[in-house]
Amino acid sequence: MIQDKPRLLFGYARVSTEEQRLDLQIDALLKYGVERDRIFTDKASGASTKGRPGFRNALKAMRPGASLVVWNIDRLGRDLSELIQTADLLQKREAELVSLTQQIDTSTATGKLIFHVFGMLAEFERNMISDRTKAGLAARKKRGQNVGRKKSLQPDTELWDLVVSKVREGIPFVKIAEQIDGLGKSTLYNNSEALRAAAAIAEQNELVALKGSDDL
Repeated sequence: MIQDKPRLLFGYARVSTEEQRLDLQIDALLKYGVERDRIFTDKASGASTKGRPGFRNALKAMRPGASLVVWNIDRLGRDLSELIQTADLLQKREAELVSLTQQIDTSTATGKLIFHVFGMLAEFERNMISDRTKAGLAARKKRGQNVGRKKSLQPDTELWDLVVSKVREGIPFVKIAEQIDGLGKSTLYNNSEALRAAAAIAEQNELVALKGSDDL
């Protein structure tokens, strides 16, 4: 069971399309005790924090003693990796997480254990991303010995950053190749591991930047 509500509550609600409604989530947050002017909302997919200003503002509002309340834990992101990063950020800000559907409350003993597990997984995820990036770049360098006339995809270039941004938006490689002249599908697939790792790092860096932000 979720225990007594903390004093400083912030809510977050999200739907994936403009056609969907936020009413169910907002009503649940209000019933729990979150004030309406402290509920942040987004109408966007969970593909990237860039397209979710409500989510970014909710994270900026987190401070010691605050709690982020969601109707369902899947409102925080599209996958376990993003959920782990968000939970890790909340823990570092000494804030709590409450999910009404799953009855998770990290201010309780059970919830603190969940936070501890999230912290361990966050560290594991960071190490995995680092390893994948190194492996992907090494493989790309090896394959680069036989580069054809297609555009070369090199880290720390404008083209690389552009492709990573499109990967973060959830655009498939086939579509990316169609959108960028001279960039072949094979080049994207050959660099897929490094690109996905770079996209994950970019997401993580955004969350870390929010952690260090003074704009509360």
